[in-house]
Amino acid sequence: MSLYQAGNYKEAKTAFEALAAIGDRASLFNLGIMYFRGEGVEQDPVRAYVLMRIANEGVKNEDKRIAIVFNHLSTQQKQLAESLYTELNPLYSIKGINSALIPKPLTDKESRPEHRPIKKVIPEYPKKELKEGHMGYTVVEITISPEGYPREIEVKQAFSRNFTRESIRALQKSLFKPTQNQKPIYGHPFISTFVISGAEINSNFKNKLISNLNDLKSSAQSGDAIAQYRYAEEMFSARRFRGYLKDVDLEYKNMNHWLLQSAQQGLPHAQHQLGKNMIGGRGCKVDTISGNKWITAAAVSGFAPAQKSLAQSSLLSDDEVTRKSTTALGWLRNAAQSGHYSAKLLLAWELATSPLDGLRNGEEALELLNEKSEYFYDDLRIAETKAATYAELGNFKKPSNGRKKH
Repeated sequence: MSLYQAGNYKEAKTAFEALAAIGDRASLFNLGIMYFRGEGVEQDPVRAYVLMRIANEGVKNEDKRIAIVFNHLSTQQKQLAESLYTELNPLYSIKGINSALIPKPLTDKESRPEHRPIKKVIPEYPKKELKEGHMGYTVVEITISPEGYPREIEVKQAFSRNFTRESIRALQKSLFKPTQNQKPIYGHPFISTFVISGAEINSNFKNKLISNLNDLKSSAQSGDAIAQYRYAEEMFSARRFRGYLKDVDLEYKNMNHWLLQSAQQGLPHAQHQLGKNMIGGRGCKVDTISGNKWITAAAVSGFAPAQKSLAQSSLLSDDEVTRKSTTALGWLRNAAQSGHYSAKLLLAWELATSPLDGLRNGEEALELLNEKSEYFYDDLRIAETKAATYAELGNFKKPSNGRKKH
């Protein structure tokens, strides 16, 4: 609405379409108004009436504006409206949306196999944590390169810096199966666990995990959207401890159930993760179209990780170069404004290496590279991006790592 009221109709239309696609009735109605007035689109009173009509279905009192639009239609347009209603109703009706956007559940065994290392290096247990009897885990997201190397490691959750340090060292020495079609796999979740053998300590750790899960489940069952999301995320983190939690349902399909509850209440974090699970086939049938609808909804809500996900999808698409490059840069700029470090790094890379001269901007790229993040682990990616940026600026004497000359 802020975009619409500011007269930025193109972006407002994109946002309304994304939210209407996941069942937001107000967005669908507003989209109809834009078609009726010809704001950011070619004026189309027939489509306007149909969209407003579908948006208002199930509401006790019909919005008077629907009748006003209908009365503007000629006899021929009214006939066209009935035909268009038949076409669009399955797409935008609540029944149609629920049928399309709800994940089709599968057990873990039925789901698409997870990407596991073909060479897995076990992290060393930090001496300090071992001595103090601490157990825990580190949750990261990585990009699996076409050659199978873990790149762009981002820490999402960790018990301690000691666990994080050893997890990263081990993961950087691991290797995954080379990807199909020579395309990277973005945002792959990975967990490193640290478990001390010994009944007493394991029992304490188990009780702590169960207590946390139970507290979150109780809040989730009360309808708290944030708790529903956190409960699903905590279940993912606890999956590696299933041997200690045999009475807890940690299947992906159960996680998706709670992500869906949260996503339907509008939480972009849940929408993004649910979309990724549907695209990856975690606990459900693979559904790229519906998964991208959830991710797009999260992106137009301003959620930076979802904006970055859409940018990456665009760069991997088969669209012509200008379209996919401009789309990616648009989403990356939005994500970068939110302070998302890896989005800034990817934006800098695109600004330095875009195949389109008009999109390259070395000065902007260099500005983005001035920041650092304690949660991002890929010095090679940073060095590559700096080298490309200095090359774009024509400064071939500047060292790529900013410290040593090569």
